Amino acid sequence: MKILIQITLMTFLLFFSNCSKLDKKNHKQKETLLIATQNFNNIKVVKRTLTIFSDSTYTFIENLREPNHNKNETFEGLVKINKDSIKFHPFKLDFNNAETAVLKNGFIEFIDGENPDRMKIEKTTLPVKNNLNLDKFPNYAVFTLNKNFDNGEWQQDYSNYDLNTRELSVLDQIFQKEFLKNKKLRNFNEYLKQIVAVKNSRNEILIQARFFCKTSFLLESYQYYESDMHDGGNCNIYLEFNLTTRKFNFINLAGMA
Repeated sequence: MKILIQITLMTFLLFFSNCSKLDKKNHKQKETLLIATQNFNNIKVVKRTLTIFSDSTYTFIENLREPNHNKNETFEGLVKINKDSIKFHPFKLDFNNAETAVLKNGFIEFIDGENPDRMKIEKTTLPVKNNLNLDKFPNYAVFTLNKNFDNGEWQQDYSNYDLNTRELSVLDQIFQKEFLKNKKLRNFNEYLKQIVAVKNSRNEILIQARFFCKTSFLLESYQYYESDMHDGGNCNIYLEFNLTTRKFNFINLAGMA
C-alpha cells in the first residue's frame, strides 16, 4: 500500500511539473508584436497604449485626466494581421469603433473608425509601410483618408493616395510661396499642417490640407487626429491643391466654406 501511495504521489508531481513547464512555454511564446501610444496634454491629459500580441490578442488602455473627471479603461479583443494591415475581429475596437488599421509612416492609423485618429508606433516586429520621411518637414501630419470623416458631397468619389517624401517636398515649397504672397495669411512657420492626399475619378491627385496656428491645444495632439475647427480666422485655413495640375482649387480662411 505504501508503495502504491508513493507511485501515485510521484505521478501527480510529474503531471504538475509538466503542466508548469507547458504554461511557461505558452507564456514565453506570447510575444509582443506591437506597442503604440497616443500621449498629449491639452487641458486634459490623455495617455493611451495599444499592445498587440503574437496570439492575436490585444489590450487597449486609456488613462484620461480632466479638471473634474478621471477615467481609466481597458479594452481587450482579437485581431487578424495581414502584413501591414490589421483587422479587429470579430468585434470592432470599442475605443473608436474601428475595424481596420494600417501601419504606415511610423503610426498605426484607424482608417474606418468614427474619428480619423492614429497612434505612434513605439515598437513593432510587424512590417510598416514607410513612404514618408518627415525629418525635414516639422509640424506636418499626413493622414490616410477616412471616409467617415472626410465625407463632404464633393469627396464621395475620392480614394486614398499615399504621398511620398519627394511629393511632400514639392508641396511644401508651393505652400510656402502661396502663404508668402497671400497677405491675409500668417507666416508659414506659424502653422501646424495636416494633410490628406486623395485621387478623384479623373485620376488626379488632390491634397486636402488644414493649417492651424501653433497653440498649446494642438501642439501635441495635431499629429494624432484630424482637427475640425470652426471659425478661427487666419488661424484656421482649409485648402485643396491639385498636385496633378499644380493649381489651387480653393483656399478658405476660417476653415471649410
